[in-house]
Amino acid sequence: MKLQAFESIRVDKYISDEFEEIPREKIKTFIKNKKIKVNNKAIKPSYKLEVDDEIDIDDELFEVPEIKPEPMALKIVYENDDYAVIDKDENVIVHPAGSIISGTLVNGLLDKYGYEGLSHIGGDDRPGIVHRLDKDTTGLMVITKNNDSYKYMKTLFETRKVDKEYIAIVHGNFDKKSGRIENYMDRDINNRRKMAVRSSGRIAISEYEVIKEVEGYSLVKIHIITGRTHQIRVHMTDINHPLVGDPVYGNVKTNFNLDHQLLHCRFIGFTDQNGQYISFKADPHAIFLKYQNVLGLGD
Repeated sequence: MKLQAFESIRVDKYISDEFEEIPREKIKTFIKNKKIKVNNKAIKPSYKLEVDDEIDIDDELFEVPEIKPEPMALKIVYENDDYAVIDKDENVIVHPAGSIISGTLVNGLLDKYGYEGLSHIGGDDRPGIVHRLDKDTTGLMVITKNNDSYKYMKTLFETRKVDKEYIAIVHGNFDKKSGRIENYMDRDINNRRKMAVRSSGRIAISEYEVIKEVEGYSLVKIHIITGRTHQIRVHMTDINHPLVGDPVYGNVKTNFNLDHQLLHCRFIGFTDQNGQYISFKADPHAIFLKYQNVLGLGD
């Protein structure tokens, strides 16, 4: 694999930030063993990249250990021969990452469907996965059961033909009760595990509408037109309404004992291969409803 550097930082940190699922120590070992080079020359892990340096990475770096099936209480909303639509719980990582190869959604999918019962061209460590939700974001996900359905759904996501609607509890009250957020997002130059609004990035578009508000808090419906990493969390923070409980982007002290964002995907819809529009809904989970009611944002 080849990468082109766009900022001047240590090479081991740059690769670690690009591929956060790969332990940094493993990256350093690859550099020391000359399996990662810059401009076709051996370097040290501390080598400081220059903009436009070319990084060559041996594909062995991306090899993953065997992922084993594990029983998991999956919430199946719908399934046919091509798809399963599930309602993901909080505290569930979608696919293995780095040393985490157990307890992920993929482990549960392998237990229920087996490797042959899932698409696998998206990566050996990601059978069935065509899109994802953050670890603590709950709600609807489409799982693909074969490679044809994966290719079809991947095209729908890339061409923005999948309808997704989320609800979130955010800090503050809105002057404009509905609006459109359109800007560019890229990795944060100060912390590449985070995303940020940056002109160097890719277009990111969200539309929001306030459902209900009380002093200091709002229940918001969000329709995402693009699907960038952490898009809703970054967009809401950018307009000064970070998600309640968000440990990464929130940076707002509350009296709540929360360690994750209150964000739920409650609707997903798309046109299947037969030309039929299908859609699915899922109510927020118990912890979301708990804080919604505590704050007085319930129906």
